[in-house]
Amino acid sequence: MKQVVLRIEDAAFEKFMGMVDLCPMVEVLNVCDSGDKKLTIDRYVALAISEMRHDLAFKNPCDYAYLMVAMNQSVVKGLPFFYTPKDFIDYMRQSDFDNLPGRTTIYDTIGKVKGKFPDWTFTDTPKASEALRRKNLVKRFLSAFMRAQSRVSDAFSDNMR
Repeated sequence: MKQVVLRIEDAAFEKFMGMVDLCPMVEVLNVCDSGDKKLTIDRYVALAISEMRHDLAFKNPCDYAYLMVAMNQSVVKGLPFFYTPKDFIDYMRQSDFDNLPGRTTIYDTIGKVKGKFPDWTFTDTPKASEALRRKNLVKRFLSAFMRAQSRVSDAFSDNMR
């Protein structure tokens, strides 16, 4: 299966969608205006984190820092990059998340992560099960992010019918 990203002028959009309707093996996953891409990704991130919070995936306040590190390592292209823990906290607050860790907690935690995901090591030498749990937080986020994309595209497809 292939995924193709296209940029289409507004005047050609309806004709293009008509051509897509003629191809039953082609599925439109997402449509957004050029300026909306950041908002769309932010929505996927918020939905993914909401799902994780609902599932009680975050056991410790520092767990959010692992998401920040993963985002900064571009585990998914297009995710935001955060220069400081404050930037990350502010981003999370834009999605109305509360009960977030403080800057110091995030700063101290990201300092313990070494390497590139998924080959992270931790300087605080956690037990193997804890190291795996930390890495699995990111895997859960990636899965939830993909489900968020799918839910939004399914809702879009339903609206197009």
